[in-house]
Amino acid sequence: MLILLAAMAAELPNAEQCRAASGDPEAELARSIGLQAYVYGYPMVDLLKQRHNETRRVSPAQPVAAPVNTLAIYPHLLTADVQGQLRAANADTLYLNAWLDLSQGPVMLDVPAMGKRYYTLAFMDLYGRPVHIGTRTNSGEARRYALIGPGGTAPAGADVVRLETDTVWMLGRVLAVAGDDLERARALADAIRLVGKAGPAVSEAAPLRPMESLQFFALLNQALGSVPIREGEDALMALFDQAGFGPRVAFDANGLSDGQRLGLGCALAAGPGVLSRRGFTPTHVRNGWMWSADIADPGFDYLLRAEAARGGYVNDPAESIYPAAVTDDRGEPLDGTKRYRVRFARGALPPVDAFWSLTAYDRATSQLVPNAIERYTIGDRTPGLVHDSDGSLSLYLSATPPPEGQANWLPVPATPFHIVLRMYLPRKEALEGNYAPPVVERIAQDQEIGDDNTRSAH
Repeated sequence: MLILLAAMAAELPNAEQCRAASGDPEAELARSIGLQAYVYGYPMVDLLKQRHNETRRVSPAQPVAAPVNTLAIYPHLLTADVQGQLRAANADTLYLNAWLDLSQGPVMLDVPAMGKRYYTLAFMDLYGRPVHIGTRTNSGEARRYALIGPGGTAPAGADVVRLETDTVWMLGRVLAVAGDDLERARALADAIRLVGKAGPAVSEAAPLRPMESLQFFALLNQALGSVPIREGEDALMALFDQAGFGPRVAFDANGLSDGQRLGLGCALAAGPGVLSRRGFTPTHVRNGWMWSADIADPGFDYLLRAEAARGGYVNDPAESIYPAAVTDDRGEPLDGTKRYRVRFARGALPPVDAFWSLTAYDRATSQLVPNAIERYTIGDRTPGLVHDSDGSLSLYLSATPPPEGQANWLPVPATPFHIVLRMYLPRKEALEGNYAPPVVERIAQDQEIGDDNTRSAH
């Protein structure tokens, strides 16, 4: 066992080693199949990594840890200090987290009456595809659900939710505002009940980091062996079997030849660059904002599926859409050494039936970054927003307080960053791509805003 673990944990080969392998047919074949497997299997491996790291105590600062089939609630609205492993997390809702194992029968879910408070429970299968329960599907009424895996039988007396894999990640969101409302939101979140066969109690463990070693293929092998082979993927699974990590074989890192080990290692080394450069192809680009209508169900577009997982997973567009901007009106990358304005014209705020918000993230990590006023999001529930005299709304993005004051200021990292506009329960014009968020305008350090400095409370 120690030899096997050492074989999987060995460092990935460097660029020179991978170039030298170009004349080795065995290494080249392993690299080719391994790269396809990295792209195909990224969501599966990433989710199994998260399951390990969130059903065990892997860090003293870990925000949540709970056994399988047990609900855990993040105790606060997220900040830079309590975001944990979440990528591109929101700061608008309380998060609820659970890892489900449906292989031994249904897991029952009871939700209380939520009234008009927005919430959603997103169930992510191992392919990274979401199924939602919440305000949009039940109008805030109390319900009892049976969560069923691919081979499960539905019990009587509950609404059935069928999921494609037995391993499922549930990430829930309950809208909350800091202050007294946060306690009311937490009480509703606490009233949600999840009942199933609980896994082992939480124990101390080292975190999994499978993207950094051949452990990636061990976890992929485990995942592929637990899911039904999907229609149209038989040939791909046979290729993965041939490489030693498909659904019909048991992966043995210690049994790999030197060429195979080198080729698979080179595939893992190349994988992140492939995803970042080729993974995301937006279906909509407006005013520098990008989003994809296909991202929740990419079909056989494995690159898009992997990049969605790498970026933090997605919701069904009917639930929410997240246009993202990485450049300004000059086409240059957003950078915290500069300052910017996002100006919504009168009557042109994001068209939603739930809420909207704007959040900034460090570009390299997709994480929130500490700021002086502890504001991580700005939107339709931000107290004290000031509208311009013509009814428009100007939001200011900078790493230091802007001359216009703090009321409409969204602090951003002092480094390269990107921003995400969240639109929950988007209306038709947003879903069809007919709504264009305003351009991110770079403001010169000495530039006057002009008449827009005259603003009124709204």
